[in-house]
Amino acid sequence: MDNSPRIVRRARTQSDARPATPTIFMSAVIQDTLAILKPDSFWRGLAPQIETRLRGLGLEWVAACQLADGENLPVAKWKEFYFPAIGTRPPCLEGTARYMAHGPVQAIHLRGPNAIQTVRQAVGATRPWQAEKGTIRGDFWPGAKEANAPFRLKFQEPGDDQFLFNLIHASDAEASYAREIQFFPPLNQAGAR
Repeated sequence: MDNSPRIVRRARTQSDARPATPTIFMSAVIQDTLAILKPDSFWRGLAPQIETRLRGLGLEWVAACQLADGENLPVAKWKEFYFPAIGTRPPCLEGTARYMAHGPVQAIHLRGPNAIQTVRQAVGATRPWQAEKGTIRGDFWPGAKEANAPFRLKFQEPGDDQFLFNLIHASDAEASYAREIQFFPPLNQAGAR
């Protein structure tokens, strides 16, 4: 799809006192994206506030599902989900997969103009201490020691001193979304175009 601006000129009429000026219309790309509220957003009671922020973005809320207990993905599936982002760093991959499988999580399929970038900007930097104020992670990050202290030892693996709870996942590209949505068949089926 061509994302370049289109210039539209209107025809001059005899009643025009000044020359016609071009009007520029930006054609926005309609995209699908996936956001996942992670377990710490539920543990800290922030899920409703985060959901409100996502709804405030003006994107279409295509489908959502909350997964807890036996409905959640197993550890092996979460490893598969996160492998492209984390790679072969076993402690980080293992801890993240166990944390996500513990749940609850809420997977949300969103659609709209430039949805991927819109959601990523609202979410903020992956490392919450680097996220700007006004973003989900920037506003709700309490600090490394305070963030989910009661849960940290349950999921942090030896050798993973960077384990972090960052509240929410957001697809970073169309290819990521296309791969990630396959893990959630009900969302994938509901959002088929």
